[in-house]
Amino acid sequence: MSERDGQLVRAAQTFFPDLGETEPVANAPHLLRVASGGEAFVVRRWDADAGETDIERTAEALGLAHATGETRLPTLVPVPGAEPRHALALDGHYYSAAIWLPGRPVSRYGGSRTPEGRTIDLPLPPSSPAEDVILEAVRVVGRFHTSSRPIAARSTTPGQSFHSLMAAHRISWERHRRVIGHHAGSFPEIRRWLRCGNRILPVAGERLEATARAAGDRSVLCHAHLWPVHMLIDGPGPDRVLTGVTGWNQLAAGSPVRDLAQLAVHSSGWSAAVAENILGAYTEVAPLTPEERRLLPVAAALDLVGEVARLLTLAFIDDAMIEHPAQPVLRSGLKTMLSSLENLTTVLAPEEGDKRGGTGWRRNPKGGDGARPTAPGGPRARPAPRSGSGRSRPAPRRGKSTTG
Repeated sequence: MSERDGQLVRAAQTFFPDLGETEPVANAPHLLRVASGGEAFVVRRWDADAGETDIERTAEALGLAHATGETRLPTLVPVPGAEPRHALALDGHYYSAAIWLPGRPVSRYGGSRTPEGRTIDLPLPPSSPAEDVILEAVRVVGRFHTSSRPIAARSTTPGQSFHSLMAAHRISWERHRRVIGHHAGSFPEIRRWLRCGNRILPVAGERLEATARAAGDRSVLCHAHLWPVHMLIDGPGPDRVLTGVTGWNQLAAGSPVRDLAQLAVHSSGWSAAVAENILGAYTEVAPLTPEERRLLPVAAALDLVGEVARLLTLAFIDDAMIEHPAQPVLRSGLKTMLSSLENLTTVLAPEEGDKRGGTGWRRNPKGGDGARPTAPGGPRARPAPRSGSGRSRPAPRRGKSTTG
């Protein structure tokens, strides 16, 4: 048993004095499934930078959502003898325990990790659509947003508006452009990403300035890291149902659009129709202003610039990933997200004289919600022109990649 596993077991024994069987959670070394009193629970080891306040805030926010009748969220249990405290300090780390949510992740490919232990988060493959599950997850997130507003309003709650996120995106873009761009001569995917980023960043800044009130919003607690691996389902094929939404360990005050953008592009490829359905499902349970609706493609594009950079690094630059078994699904996920970024770039930052469209949004001439998908049968967007060969194939990997 590793030291980390031993610490998880010790934490479990503290939470559950009558501890029964324990079982590691696949591809999640920070989690341990345990049995106690005939029920199933999960013990979490929090990241080193997490503190007791973060855990107690998470427990309070999830509790408020449960009070509204939303049961598809984790319920944290208190430390025995220290109620109502939910955070357990042990050997320099914090631990928590929650009731086990039934189901399996909607993604078959989620949870892979790099040799250093970092999670490789990926969208669903195009061959595995799950719009029904995504829309139900949107409703769960919307109810959580609504109930979390009192916590987000506190001056002590950390968070980021889109204005502050934009500043972070600019810094990240400059760093990634230097490092990843050095390999652009070898990989057409990197050149495609560079073209998109160079066009998206300036336009995104202008759009955020034009919607200053919505871009400065910090009115809800955001999940801030939504991926298919966090959506649990039960049942086969068309009968499957959403049983839970997990991964609430990175809560931050912000705009609800941040989570909606992640649901739109982390779960599948960008589609204006799906994005509009996401907005529709959200407004069934929580309000959105026209300005917030118009921010969705901007937020999605900014998110994609950073996420594509992460996947490019893992697919083509990180030598430790050369023969990683996740490479096939990693490249598939990269293809999906890069295509989404190109589509959104065409919509938000078309090149001069470019009349393409069809996958983005146009302003609603009648006002109201402010954004609608372009009409079916309109001009279709094509991916940005590709340089180099038509097929992407990595260069020999025995040394560092060099520019061509």
